Amino acid sequence: MENIEHKVERFRQMTALIAIVVTIYYLYWRITDTLNPNALVFSWLLYGAEVYGMITTFLLYYMVWELKVRKSPPPLPGKTLDVLITTKNEPVQVLRITLQACNDLKYPHRTLMLDDGNRPEVKALCEQMNCIYLARSSYENAKAGNLNFGLQHSTAEFIAVFDADHAPLPDFIGNLIGYFRDEKVAFVQTPQEFYNIDSFQHHADRKKKYIWGEQYLFFSLIQPGKDRLNAAYFVGSCAILRRKALDDIGGFATASITEDMLTSIYIHAKGWSSVYHNECMAYGIAAETLLPFHIQRQRWGIGGWQIFFKANPLFIKGLSVPQRLGYTASLIYPLEGFQKIIFYITPPVALFTGVLPMKALDVDYLLHFIPYYLISIFAFNEMTRGYGGNIMLEQFSMGKYVTYIKTLGLFLLPRKARKFKVTPKGGYSFAPSRLVFPQMAVFVISVTAIVWALVELLFQMRSDSFAVAVNCFWSLFNSGLGLAIISYDYKKLFQRRESFRIPDSVPVFLDFDNPDKDRHRFAVADNMTGKGISILAIGVIPVGRSIGMEIMLPNTTLNVNGTIVQEKSTTSDNYIISRLGIRFTSITREQQDVLARYLHESAVKKFMREYSNRYRTYIEKRFMTRQYFHERAYRFLTYLPLIVYNEEGDSLFAVIKDISESGLLLVTRKYLQIGVQLKLSVVLGKETIQLSGTVTRNMISDTEDFGEYLSGVYFDEISGKKVARILKVADTIGSLVLE
Repeated sequence: MENIEHKVERFRQMTALIAIVVTIYYLYWRITDTLNPNALVFSWLLYGAEVYGMITTFLLYYMVWELKVRKSPPPLPGKTLDVLITTKNEPVQVLRITLQACNDLKYPHRTLMLDDGNRPEVKALCEQMNCIYLARSSYENAKAGNLNFGLQHSTAEFIAVFDADHAPLPDFIGNLIGYFRDEKVAFVQTPQEFYNIDSFQHHADRKKKYIWGEQYLFFSLIQPGKDRLNAAYFVGSCAILRRKALDDIGGFATASITEDMLTSIYIHAKGWSSVYHNECMAYGIAAETLLPFHIQRQRWGIGGWQIFFKANPLFIKGLSVPQRLGYTASLIYPLEGFQKIIFYITPPVALFTGVLPMKALDVDYLLHFIPYYLISIFAFNEMTRGYGGNIMLEQFSMGKYVTYIKTLGLFLLPRKARKFKVTPKGGYSFAPSRLVFPQMAVFVISVTAIVWALVELLFQMRSDSFAVAVNCFWSLFNSGLGLAIISYDYKKLFQRRESFRIPDSVPVFLDFDNPDKDRHRFAVADNMTGKGISILAIGVIPVGRSIGMEIMLPNTTLNVNGTIVQEKSTTSDNYIISRLGIRFTSITREQQDVLARYLHESAVKKFMREYSNRYRTYIEKRFMTRQYFHERAYRFLTYLPLIVYNEEGDSLFAVIKDISESGLLLVTRKYLQIGVQLKLSVVLGKETIQLSGTVTRNMISDTEDFGEYLSGVYFDEISGKKVARILKVADTIGSLVLE
């Protein structure tokens, strides 16, 4: 298999080399043969945009030519470590989850909450959670100043840094601290992963279990590529830093509101090395809606310009050439806004005025452009190894182009106008519709230009039909991007839910008043939050009914009460299947904490592992199908309760995760040996269906406090006829869950 992987990588690199040669030839031909002497400014603007695309693409290829793959070294015992959490205005319930997760870190440490909001309720929370509360009397230098304030109250050898919404997994320190055996390592960075896949920056296909995320290209590909060059950088959260390295540069850098990158530059310039550990060890909350997304990108852009003009990595002493190139690539990305606006206005200008940015737009031009464009797209998709998604990237570029342009203007404004703004998270937020106007402008201008030019052709007011056709096609592409992102923007103007519902599958016993005396129900929870639960059950329970629940989490059971606030029912094979939304009405603080720990230390990790964040590229499909992408029989998402009996007659409660004609995947709280014969009772309300089968595979959850097991069961022949009924019900349940 290594030979196949090596072969695929060589083909990718060969494709990139061909694309590089073709791009250089195309741009040489453009500057020598095509510039329009009658519209030089127009010509040079478009050519400059194309050159910028070449520079950023070549830098990307250089960084991701090969990727560094690391495995956690054994832990380094006996070291002192402080966890620093920065906060300003994040909701207390978000901070509580983060503090809980920090308290559960297995490696000895202290947790320091650095509150620039100076809030009594946060201080009280820290006292309750046995964490150290620190608040400054002045708030200069934003997050960097807050972190430096924390350093003044720490004597630990190592510092772990988390944003207020990032909850680390228990093994975070233990999996990373071993890298510091190398005395030259200054920091270890991990990906920033976000579990709320309904956020603005995510596109999730729940049926295919695929997520496209705007930051996956950076964290899953670019950072591992930079790591090979010793150029991976600290991103402000989910990292451990050596105190000695921070002292060597005078603490966290304060000359930019993107203090993380500037700190990394100074550390690397001092000769320290860095590590990127490409494993999700903490989960946070992404910007839920349009407004916080733009606030965050605007802050990053302004901070990048501050670094570019005040501490440009091209000129700082001590950096290697790869480090200079890697940092420069990360600093010039806001220029994409200027590049894109040129691409958006070029076809309308040509359609309205007839003026072209080249001597002629004819077949010869297309014979040069089309091969260059297609080869470039193909090479980009291969070199981004399934994390790119060209169309999605273009849509988000359309959504951000004005924000990127604004960053340069805001950088030039007085300091007060470009002050640090915290990204709103964890609560209700609403975005002004003016954020959609730039995309509307592209759409309206592009469509108007198309109509204008076609009318002129119809009335024989112009004769450049070939140029009109090409620019109409280009305008249609731009307007399509605009329409797509406008539609998406309006879905994300505000967040309808207070918090993301974390998908899961645990058995639940229901107890409720019922005139028909059927007051007990064995059901399955399919998602949960700290305030409520969604349950799939056979039968109808009306809205408003009070209900008692035994929620059977791994290693513990929560007995809580709630009220049904939503109910949706459908029928399948004479069974009424209901999905119930239940709000907790009586749940103790201790129970809330147990539930929060389970959700953010176990359930999040499980559900995110079910999703893929990359697609298969053409070369992978061509060479790796049989070895790497074995197709299984279609499995129906099921979420039905199950009672499992082993050969000794012992029983346990479980949940069917998915099912096919030949077998099922079940979730249990006990380990089932491979080869064990099982009798299975599938509970459908008052009815049960008896199946039998053999355990053929299993997977152990690596969450120590919430042990859980996935077991694959292959049906005996006698079970085959009974499975058909379950498949009908399962198909309906899957539709309810995925809607």
